[in-house]
Amino acid sequence: MWEASETIDVGAPPEAVWAVVADIEGHTRLAGSGEVKAIRMSGPPGLGTRFEGDIEVGVVGSFVAQCEIAAWDPPSRLAWKSWPPLDEGETSDHQIEVNWEFLLTPHGEGTRVEHRFSVPPPKAGAEELADFLERTNRIDAVRAGMRQTLENLRVAVES
Repeated sequence: MWEASETIDVGAPPEAVWAVVADIEGHTRLAGSGEVKAIRMSGPPGLGTRFEGDIEVGVVGSFVAQCEIAAWDPPSRLAWKSWPPLDEGETSDHQIEVNWEFLLTPHGEGTRVEHRFSVPPPKAGAEELADFLERTNRIDAVRAGMRQTLENLRVAVES
């Protein structure tokens, strides 16, 4: 499994942080990587809500990811799964699943926010994915984007 986690303290209560994190369509402004170009969701967010994200990753190109909210526990936990499209000739065994999560915990006068990312190895093509992640230094790039996302969140909540 490939994973990363970053944490920041925000000078506001969890409810104020949640208001920003729970605005799924607003993640285009929040995402520190700059890779999330648009999000389309019909209806309110909640457990099981599906949405699409237009993603642009320099080393991969542009694609539409299918996403689903996997945890919706206001004001403490939001998690979603994201599936990029399969390449030509790939089967469902090659499907990559990307897991994202925000955990909000009261901390002193504010909130500690942990942002998590994980990619379990697919049933087929795990070696190729591992090679790609290493060759492109993708995990470090994701971690840097997560740090900027958390800083964007802190600024949005505290200003």
